[in-house]
Amino acid sequence: MALKENFTSDEWENLIGLPYAISMTIMVAAPNVMGVWGETKATMQEPAKLAAKSGSALVGLLLAEMQPRLQELMKKQQAALKQNQAGYRANTIEACRRAAAALSKVPPEEALAYKNWVLGIGLKVAEAAKEHGVAVSDPEKVVIAEISSALGITSS
Repeated sequence: MALKENFTSDEWENLIGLPYAISMTIMVAAPNVMGVWGETKATMQEPAKLAAKSGSALVGLLLAEMQPRLQELMKKQQAALKQNQAGYRANTIEACRRAAAALSKVPPEEALAYKNWVLGIGLKVAEAAKEHGVAVSDPEKVVIAEISSALGITSS
């Protein structure tokens, strides 16, 4: 599809992996042993649910490539976290910045749809398990704000 041709292979892989990097970053921001299943389930299910609502051709194209690679993409993020726990969050934020820069190559509505999609996935993961009795904990709110800022959008 013409949209994919706008990106280098590294940019495309970053766009494909970013939903899982964001999900993992939010999960480790406020670890909750009891909520890990709900957060993992959201990580697996929300990309497709939110993609359907996005109306974006780019998001749909990315999702079609992500779905058959779900296990691989999640394991890649888990390995990256294990390899560099201290720098994982910073790496995710940098990946968001790279994605925002790459998205300048597509129409603004497609770029915004992608950014809202990945941020929406992060929000759903954050909401999937309560920490200290709240749907989205303060540490999760901080990470969501950092992600939103790196993507160049304001969080709601």
